[in-house]
Amino acid sequence: MVAALVVGASCASATPASANSPAATALTETTQPAQQVTLITGDQVTVLPESNGVTNYALSPSAQLKMVQSVQSDGGDRYVIPADAMPYLGQLERSLFDVTALARTGVGKTGKIPLELSFPDGAAPAALPGITLTSAARDTATGYLDLESARAFGAALHQRIAEDLAAGRPAGSTALPATIRLAGAPRQDQDQGAQPRYPMHYLEIALTDLNGKSVNGMVSLVNTDSAAKASKTVEVRDGVTRIAVPAGHYAAYSTFTDRDADGTVKASRTATVEGFVVDDSPTTHTLTLDERTATTLVKVTAPKPATEDLLTLSFYREDPADRGIALTVVGYQLPEYVTPIAKPTSGRLHYVVQWGGKAPKAEDRYRVDLSFAAEGIPAQQSFSTKESELATVRDVLHTDPADTVPVAIDNGPVDPVILRHGLGGTGFFVPAPGVLTDYLGTSHTTKWAQYEMKGSSRQLMTADPHTYRPGTTTSTDWSRGPLSAGLGQWTGKQSCQACFAGGTVALGIPMLRDSMPDHTAVPLFYSPQTHYSLYRDDKQLFDQDGVQGAVVEVPKTPATFRGVLDVDRTAIPGVGQASKLRTELTVKYDPGARNTPLPGPHTCHAANPAQPCQIFGALTVDYRLDADLTTTSKAALQKLGLHVGHVAYSGAGSHSPITSVTVSVSFDDGATWTPAKVTGALGNYAAVWRNLPEAAGKSPSLKVTAQDKAGNAISQTITNAYTIAKSGN
Repeated sequence: MVAALVVGASCASATPASANSPAATALTETTQPAQQVTLITGDQVTVLPESNGVTNYALSPSAQLKMVQSVQSDGGDRYVIPADAMPYLGQLERSLFDVTALARTGVGKTGKIPLELSFPDGAAPAALPGITLTSAARDTATGYLDLESARAFGAALHQRIAEDLAAGRPAGSTALPATIRLAGAPRQDQDQGAQPRYPMHYLEIALTDLNGKSVNGMVSLVNTDSAAKASKTVEVRDGVTRIAVPAGHYAAYSTFTDRDADGTVKASRTATVEGFVVDDSPTTHTLTLDERTATTLVKVTAPKPATEDLLTLSFYREDPADRGIALTVVGYQLPEYVTPIAKPTSGRLHYVVQWGGKAPKAEDRYRVDLSFAAEGIPAQQSFSTKESELATVRDVLHTDPADTVPVAIDNGPVDPVILRHGLGGTGFFVPAPGVLTDYLGTSHTTKWAQYEMKGSSRQLMTADPHTYRPGTTTSTDWSRGPLSAGLGQWTGKQSCQACFAGGTVALGIPMLRDSMPDHTAVPLFYSPQTHYSLYRDDKQLFDQDGVQGAVVEVPKTPATFRGVLDVDRTAIPGVGQASKLRTELTVKYDPGARNTPLPGPHTCHAANPAQPCQIFGALTVDYRLDADLTTTSKAALQKLGLHVGHVAYSGAGSHSPITSVTVSVSFDDGATWTPAKVTGALGNYAAVWRNLPEAAGKSPSLKVTAQDKAGNAISQTITNAYTIAKSGN
């Protein structure tokens, strides 16, 4: 799956604190907010767009989902299409599956999918299963689906497929009563973009199944001389469609589904045609993708006992300029077949197989996740990894005592080709708290991405991709408390929230993180209430609800900036600890001094193209409380480990020595504070205090301050930071 998911920041207009304040804009949580979007079939996809236009995504499959296809053409939007929707593409327009656009436009925040329906001439509008109509006029209507009714609509699609098969017809032969699109999206015949810049030629595309019958489906087509000329997905209805394309060499992919009598997918077959030529002749060219060519079964052998629950095949066909199309077929306990294709002589065909399996017994709490890669699609499709090639990752799953819903852990291999097109993966839920041991293969790549999705709160904890060497064991804490707000240390691409360039200053504070330096939480369904203020030499420049930082233009003279973020999580389901957070971040600004430049590929919010982007010496604090996996302590003498450092991007950041650290604890909701004993040096500290017997069953608050030699400082207050176990527990 996925893992290294970017948390940056975007600009939205904001009102300055006063008429005399400089122009200011707000920093929100991400470049485009991460969202969990619902498809028309009821399946859900978590979407994390990146600033370079690619879309990272992860699937949350329903119990009924056996296969899903994902496609992205030449850096465009990502489409995710469940198997039962594939026979109806064209009538179910692409906008319904454009997860990039669904996240970008915020569709789904209200819990509803707005729809437009077009009925045949003379047909009166009528509701389809699950769809609630809100208006109707002649042969058009508007309506919506929510999550539950979308699942009902998906079940109705499956039933129609079963009826077609029972009657001896290919799946999807019986047309839907209406064409359905996302409300407000362009009509499919209007969303092809600019007019062609090249002489065009007719190409007729046909799909043929195992029985030689024409079938509906989708074709991914790319001009392998130059993807800029043509890189697209094409819906094929009634077995054939005609499009116009420039002359050149082409590769084409189409995934077919074999189904049993009740319509359930029992196998997928991805047919490939490579080197097809469209010449300059005036004749119509014909391209047929035949399921009967996809006869090679993909087989994976794991070095440990595991029951397969995931097999993902990804095809990245790029031109010589590294542009092209990405097609991924995800199967759940499903045989998958491919057409062997030799390594192309122009451009590349990067083929990646990802396999996942769970322990035969749930109580064993382990997974095996493997990946393999090749150039071309080899004739030999048997893959295996030696046990000595496995890396062991212990995912330690911490949880809030108020949250009893399982969490999802996602894994995805990372290589340069995958990164060009966006990470994708599938999450599997496991009970928490607890430890999940994941054995990761290193045959293809030693770099994997991981993230965690919480149960009740639907909070996504992102992380940088990490390199895992064979034979090593690594432990990763997820959502270890006490949770706090704050910056971190990242190696994966980030948008710098503590930078300046010339007279433009950006200072933001991510609203939630755990004890790992590269972990940052992203809200999906439930966002905390936030309030952010920014001061320059104690003069307020910015003050606004609902954001986590600001970008301001200021004089190019030394100054002290202080950002103050308040986070209120009390209304979020499953939150009992770290319910309120207050972070004050003080940074010294001196554009004339020798500062640390921001390295690539990180991006700068303090955008001044004439000046290099430089990193503030903003302080960070990582907490390691001596407690159990629910951040609950039975100790009479409480211990807390702290690492105090500076925000860093690929290792670049301040190294000013830490000069002071204080820790205080409150057992009465902040009315009084008791100093803890703090020892340590060089950024690593330990604090000790006594848990009062009368506080058993309660959640104390913590206050932490730190300062470095350069005058940068941080102050954090965490309300309900941890829980003291009740007597006898």
